[in-house]
Amino acid sequence: MKKRTMMVCLLMGTMGMAMTANASDEKVIGVSLMNLQYEFFQDLKAGIENSLPEGYSIDFADPNNDLNTQITQVENFCASGVDAIILNAIDADGIVTALDTAEEAGIPVITVDMKPSSGTYVTYIGSDNYLGGELAAKWSAKNILTDKDAPKIALLTNSSSSAATLRLQGFKDAIAEAVPGAEIVAEETGATREEFMTTVENILTANPDLDMIFSYSASGGLGAYDAIEGAGKEDQVSVVGFDASDEEQTAIKDGGCYKASIMQFPDKLGETCVEAVEKTLNGETLETEIGVEVGVYTADEIVYAADLEE
Repeated sequence: MKKRTMMVCLLMGTMGMAMTANASDEKVIGVSLMNLQYEFFQDLKAGIENSLPEGYSIDFADPNNDLNTQITQVENFCASGVDAIILNAIDADGIVTALDTAEEAGIPVITVDMKPSSGTYVTYIGSDNYLGGELAAKWSAKNILTDKDAPKIALLTNSSSSAATLRLQGFKDAIAEAVPGAEIVAEETGATREEFMTTVENILTANPDLDMIFSYSASGGLGAYDAIEGAGKEDQVSVVGFDASDEEQTAIKDGGCYKASIMQFPDKLGETCVEAVEKTLNGETLETEIGVEVGVYTADEIVYAADLEE
């Protein structure tokens, strides 16, 4: 039985262990995606599968949002002799021990969508989160806040997400330039749609003249949507989300308070991960971070950065 060249552990989140590599010269990529129950990660998985070159196979694993399970999956990838790993880490700090295991085994790791806080990996591939926040602000300034000199804005985030931090920072920087009088009256954290609904209900009570909510995620945006609709303020408060999930797109097309959402392209993220694996195994040097473009999903079109520079 021939020994595989290198082990590619595609660590991207959650997935149960699939079949291990066979005993040929075929290169095997181990992939762990945070949670395959979500549309985003299903599309990411499809992007990886659809762009796989000839001579490569994939060993998928779904940790289902459990860090210890994901660490074990990476260890199993390394023990089974994969050539590389694509990793969507569940926890930026907690995954470092798994990265150490892959480094000791000499297996290159391509990280995606969640950037580890430390440890050794070839590159981080993600949607340009800062750009996404900027686009949300610039689009809102031109389409929601045009007649307001000092609009009041609330932000919804997740304190444990580095992506959320970048998205909000991009929004804050761009809105300060585009609408100098804008006031951020609240910045609240959460995780689920239900949590964000309750949070926004409280924000609306404390700020009856609120104009807009920007959320780092679909769960936050939809929770805000529920709260605004429940309060009967759909004609006063606008929502811009992030992810452009199917449910967000439906709400946006309905023409209510949900005006837009930043659209990521997870299939493109998956394709870029496979390209990075190929280049790495061919001995090429990659940038430490690779950003993938995002756009603004609206009821009429998808707006890109170049469109907002006009």
